[in-house]
Amino acid sequence: MLQMDDLRQVVTEIVEEVCTKRGLNEKPSNDEGEWLTREEVCDKLHITFTTLWRKENEGVIKKHKIGRRNLYSKREVEELFFSAVDADNADVKQKKE
Repeated sequence: MLQMDDLRQVVTEIVEEVCTKRGLNEKPSNDEGEWLTREEVCDKLHITFTTLWRKENEGVIKKHKIGRRNLYSKREVEELFFSAVDADNADVKQKKE
């Protein structure tokens, strides 16, 4: 028969294994700087939640799941924003020529 401590250890090991397989143990590091919520990202990029979801699936932007929240690296979002601005400026220059 299992003792309470043995049962607790088995359950803990199973939960840790499931969390590891699903990537639930991953936490964004503080090295990357500040974090933005979905709402903040959509406001900054002037996109809808659906477009943000599509960009996540395409691998354009990476989300970091903490519990039920999706957080995004502020640095990555700014890089995405500035790359889009640069692409728009290049299109405008080509149209003028």
